[in-house]
Amino acid sequence: MEHITLTLPFNASGDIARKLISTAKLFRVVALKVFNEFLKDGKPPLSQFSMYKRYRKVGYEILPNRRYVDGAIDLVYGVIESVNELNRLYKEFGFDEVKLEDVSWNNWLLFQCEGESKKMNQNIKIQGDGSFRILTFDFEGNKSYVIVEPTIPKRYEPILGNLWFYMQPYYARIVLKQFGNRKGVLFTHGEVQVTVDYDFYLEIMRRHDQPKGKNVAGVDVNLDRINLAIVNQNGELRDYKTFWFKEVKSRNMHRRRVWSLIGVKIHEMLKYAYHHGVNRIYLEDLSALGKLKLFWIKNGRRFSKNYNYSVQTFRSRVIEMTRLKAPLYGLKTSYVNPANTSKIGEKLMKKLGVDKHTASAYVIALKGIKHAYKCYSSL
Repeated sequence: MEHITLTLPFNASGDIARKLISTAKLFRVVALKVFNEFLKDGKPPLSQFSMYKRYRKVGYEILPNRRYVDGAIDLVYGVIESVNELNRLYKEFGFDEVKLEDVSWNNWLLFQCEGESKKMNQNIKIQGDGSFRILTFDFEGNKSYVIVEPTIPKRYEPILGNLWFYMQPYYARIVLKQFGNRKGVLFTHGEVQVTVDYDFYLEIMRRHDQPKGKNVAGVDVNLDRINLAIVNQNGELRDYKTFWFKEVKSRNMHRRRVWSLIGVKIHEMLKYAYHHGVNRIYLEDLSALGKLKLFWIKNGRRFSKNYNYSVQTFRSRVIEMTRLKAPLYGLKTSYVNPANTSKIGEKLMKKLGVDKHTASAYVIALKGIKHAYKCYSSL
């Protein structure tokens, strides 16, 4: 089952901030304790459920709440699975294995738990007015509830309203980004992250049920733009458009603002595609991008300190956002292998009379409709 996460920022001070911080610190201790116990185990559990059975007691001694302890175990299990997946890729490319003992946990502060059945989420519970009632613990293990009122973007109001009205279960996380003292008063800035079922999200947010035509489109993602190339079923370029977000390259722009602007441009692109008869959008394969990145690194092709971000993190996130938002416009998505896309695009750009990024988007569309070989085999 697929999910989508809504991020809601908040500020808290005084006693509320103190209780949130103590709960997050206790949660961190539980996660580190579980991780260390896993490393010491001669026969560590191999599944998430078996980890619950093995380590709940360990966590409960620190944070006396089963839902939060399970949330810490979920976090540790995710880290272990990520390292295992990374090692599978490293083995394929001949890299040295990453050891679990070398994993750095940095200085994060958060706590999380899952909703159960039709009880919503009892620990981080949404209220009818959009606030959240949050179960907290102090360092002596005493529990209490606090109310946090996050800033809710207008586009999320229908989702959260229906979440509360229909008592839908959801996964919730409190992430503390900053904390400190201001004029002797403790404060914290953080986020309520609410993860909901993707089908539930689509049911509420969908704008169009069916596409208008039979064209397809290819999408090429770069650090300051998204290039869209619309192609008919015969592989002919029918239309193209560039959706710019140059301003996001400014070092002074907050990351939340950056992704908000990019999200707006993705919606503009999808709306444009819908009204120009597109029924399917082709994107670069995320898993293939990851493998290509490792291949390039192994062969010394890391051109700048921002290379990893531009090749993998940024492009992958934009592509994933596009995939998740496309069904809102009745559009389907598929992936193509990105290998040689730019190289072929550079050969076609003069013939098409477009820039290299639009040409790359065109090649992606051609690959998607299996006309690529016919169109560029003679080059």
